[in-house]
Amino acid sequence: MFRYQTTVKLYDTDASGALFFAAQFRLAHDACEAFLATTGILAKGPAALLFPVVHAEADYAAPLRWGNAVTIEVRPGRVGTTSFAMRYTLRNSAGKVAGMVNTVHVAINGKTGRPMRVPPKLRAALIAAGTPQKTAG
Repeated sequence: MFRYQTTVKLYDTDASGALFFAAQFRLAHDACEAFLATTGILAKGPAALLFPVVHAEADYAAPLRWGNAVTIEVRPGRVGTTSFAMRYTLRNSAGKVAGMVNTVHVAINGKTGRPMRVPPKLRAALIAAGTPQKTAG
């Protein structure tokens, strides 16, 4: 598991002062980007490999407000041939679950725009972070 820490920014909130629903996806995406940076696979430049989100869902469990500290636990899910899933748990400063996000990403060759196999270095990092390897697919 990978942990990412941040704070809720004013622009993350809605008129009631609570985390705007779409901001939960942005926070999860920031955590994903931080995780990917630790793997070293982005060293070729961000355009060489792309990992667009093809599915996303979120659940909200407790409000987060401007200035609140947030810890995001990143847990890789299923790893396929050309795709992988990520699970994010957002926790407030008391450790209480504030929300959950699930995403599915497809590996894309940045030059051709075509799907490609999940790079071995990323596959290894996902597995090391607790992901069981998919046996077929």
